[in-house]
Amino acid sequence: MYIEKMDEKLYYLKEGKRKIGHFHLSAQGNGAFKLEQLHVVSQVSPSQVLGVFELIQYYAQAQKMDEIHVDSHSGALDHILQHQRFERQDVEKCLWIYRVNHN
Repeated sequence: MYIEKMDEKLYYLKEGKRKIGHFHLSAQGNGAFKLEQLHVVSQVSPSQVLGVFELIQYYAQAQKMDEIHVDSHSGALDHILQHQRFERQDVEKCLWIYRVNHN
């Protein structure tokens, strides 16, 4: 699985030549990017969803991003974000932040 950047904000998730999903990353300033509109095909298993987040986190590190912001309105997504070392930043806005490790 890999990420292919399509334009300024749109990214495709691919397995071989097959598109399995897409998402948007929008610059928020100061090295922070907001992850939005993440969609994967129905054939993607729950364990592969964790792999998608790991891939996005690795991509953020390789691209020298400092943070990834995610708005979550789902208990299942909250659980995934917590598992992937995102920290809940704002309970009211349902904002989670992943701080990229550049060590």
